[in-house]
Amino acid sequence: MSAVKLVLGAWLMPIPLSLIIALIGLALRAAGRRSAGHFLIGGASVLAVAACCGFVGRALLHPLETRYHSVVNAAAIVPAPRYVAVLGSGYQPREGLSVTGALGADAVIRLAEGIRLYRQLPTATLIVSGGPSSGDPPAARGYALAATELGVPSQALLLIQTPTDTGAEIRAIHDRIGDAPVLLVTSAAHMPRAMEHCKRVGLHAIAAQTGNLTDPSPRGQSWWSPPSGTALRKTETAFHEYFGLLALSFGIT
Repeated sequence: MSAVKLVLGAWLMPIPLSLIIALIGLALRAAGRRSAGHFLIGGASVLAVAACCGFVGRALLHPLETRYHSVVNAAAIVPAPRYVAVLGSGYQPREGLSVTGALGADAVIRLAEGIRLYRQLPTATLIVSGGPSSGDPPAARGYALAATELGVPSQALLLIQTPTDTGAEIRAIHDRIGDAPVLLVTSAAHMPRAMEHCKRVGLHAIAAQTGNLTDPSPRGQSWWSPPSGTALRKTETAFHEYFGLLALSFGIT
C-alpha cells in the first residue's frame, strides 16, 4: 500500500496530471475524436499554467493554513503539556554535510519550532519522529542529532524511528504517551491532516503549526505575479494535502 501511495502521490501532482490529461487528449484526437481531444489538451495546458501562478497556490493553501494556529507561549497552556512532538520530514545525511544541511528545509523549520516550545516547558520531553526513506537513516535520528547539538539534553529526547507516514507516526506517538497532552509540531499546510489522524486514534494533540507558505495578509505580494517554481511548490503542497485528506475520508491511511 505504501508503494502505491508513493506512486499515486507523485503522479497526482499538477504537472504530471497535466501530462496524463494531454496524452489522453492526443489519443482521442488520433482516434478521430478531435473535439474531445482538443478540449483535454487545452484543459491540461490551463492546469499546468495555473499551477505555477501565485494566486492559485495561495488560494488553495489558505484554507489549510488558517484552520489551526501557532503556539506563541506554551507556558500559558493549562495544564502544561508534558510532551512536544515534531513530525518527520526529509533527512539525507552525506559525508561533508552538517546535520542541518542533511535535514530538509521543512524538517529544520519544524525542529526549530519544537525546540522553541520545549524550552518554554522545562519539564517536557521532546519527541522526534520519522522513519527511514529511500535507504536513508530515520528522520528521527537526524532530528535527535541536531537537537543535541543545539543544546537539548539527550535524556529529554524520545525517538520514534520506524513510522514512514503521518498516520503511523500519530499511532506510534499515541502508543508511547497514551492520553497525555502533546504539542504537535508540523507544517501549517500539513496540520489539518495530522490533526485528523490524532482525532481518529484519540491522541490529545494541541496544534502548534509552523512553516506557513502563505502570508495571511498578502501585503507586497502580487496576486498576478508571473508563473514561477515557487508558486508551483505551493500548489503541489496543497494538492498533496487535499488528496491526503480525501484518502482519509475513504478510510485510507
